[in-house]
Amino acid sequence: MKHISTYISLLLLIGCSASKQENKLIGNWYSGKDNRIEEALQFYKDSLVLYTQFGKKTLKWSTKRDKIYVYYLKEEGITYNYTLDERKQTLKLKLIGGEASVLPTLTKAKNPYAFFLKMIDMEIELPTTESKLNYLNENNTAFNIYAGYNNNTLTLKTDTSANLNNLKYEVDAFVTNSREELKPFLKFNLVADKNIAKSDIDSIKQLLNKTAIKPIYRTYKNEQINYKGSINWFGKME
Repeated sequence: MKHISTYISLLLLIGCSASKQENKLIGNWYSGKDNRIEEALQFYKDSLVLYTQFGKKTLKWSTKRDKIYVYYLKEEGITYNYTLDERKQTLKLKLIGGEASVLPTLTKAKNPYAFFLKMIDMEIELPTTESKLNYLNENNTAFNIYAGYNNNTLTLKTDTSANLNNLKYEVDAFVTNSREELKPFLKFNLVADKNIAKSDIDSIKQLLNKTAIKPIYRTYKNEQINYKGSINWFGKME
């Protein structure tokens, strides 16, 4: 009887440990490149939702030690080795079987916009408006400028540079590489914190006006558009 009690206690301990590990994975995980989200994994207690360039998949999952098992309905699916860094809130996955490959590191975040801020290493609290907003991502015609704060210091970035020192050359390359029929529609998308002083915003606009692209749109949010579901910029001309 004593041995049976010990065995049951051991099973409960193992089950509790596995449950704790799974709870650490529950949440939203993202990977991205060039300030764009490429993949998203949403771990729930009873399912795993994958968002990739190929679409959305809902699967079952479980963990055991350092492995994540993914199931397609009742069929056996794929297995990953995983490394979880709780301090950095990062998750590394390595596909097991066939050609083993390491996937891009995933970062945990509350929503896509929170992950975007982690990617650019800035804080940007977007302004709100009741005005009609225009979709800015169509056909990659927007050159993004990010204006926000890093350690309480005003910081300006593009998708490829940590400052605006080479802005003219970046814009020239963007124009050159754009399709001819799209060049009349090229514009700046200024993703700027709402607390930046108007004088600083005006200085940024003056700098942008010295380049080959003239229209300047600023990103806003409203009750319907809050960027918590996806990063598709909406704004209005300034």
